[in-house]
Amino acid sequence: MAERVLIVDDDKDFVEINKTAFETAGYEVLTAYDGEEGFQKASKGKPDAIVLDVMMKTKTEGFDVAQKLHKDEATRLIPVLMLTGIRQEMKLPFTLEPDDDYMPVVEFIEKPITPERLIEKVKQLLEKK
Repeated sequence: MAERVLIVDDDKDFVEINKTAFETAGYEVLTAYDGEEGFQKASKGKPDAIVLDVMMKTKTEGFDVAQKLHKDEATRLIPVLMLTGIRQEMKLPFTLEPDDDYMPVVEFIEKPITPERLIEKVKQLLEKK
């Protein structure tokens, strides 16, 4: 059975390009275009991994969704790779690091990222499970 990846991002082109790349690589792909839809699909679809954007409807929507996923019994063990361009957008002088409270994700990945690199990151993540 193919491993299932959920891509949550408000950039429809980004989602479609990466969906196609993941499917070509043999993954089953779920997609969502905002945090609430992403949380619902994670709860119902039980993906093996989630690729989650930070800035969607709000600049911190992805952080909020990551916390909600972490607190929910049904989704807390699903590993999350957080995609972000927030450091560049907000000119933050520091890097973002995962933690168990505010940023309960496995890794932060800076945008832009190629589909090939994103697939490699997800593959590495799933090998650790």
